[in-house]
Amino acid sequence: MISVDRALKGDRLMRAATGVSVSEFDELTPKFGQKLEYEKWNRYEQGVKQSDRERKPGGGRKGNLRTALEKLFFILLYFKCYPTFDLLGLLFDLNRSNACRKRLSCG
Repeated sequence: MISVDRALKGDRLMRAATGVSVSEFDELTPKFGQKLEYEKWNRYEQGVKQSDRERKPGGGRKGNLRTALEKLFFILLYFKCYPTFDLLGLLFDLNRSNACRKRLSCG
């Protein structure tokens, strides 16, 4: 998998990969994490109301992009570079179809 930590060590590499500086990324990450958690619980509550939810958030198979930091980096890299899903899959150790799904959803 691509080394997010390595990109976070240098402002130049971070800007080349995502289009934002390390300080901007550090500022976005907690806000993105909070929004991600909110959306996760919101989808859970809607699923409970519609009686089609089987597990609580966090249940089920664990994804390759586990942290909000990794998910935000993935999204910003996608919008900055527009790589093919095949390349995204290679960089983030995902199947091509999962790379497409990850781009389209917050979870």
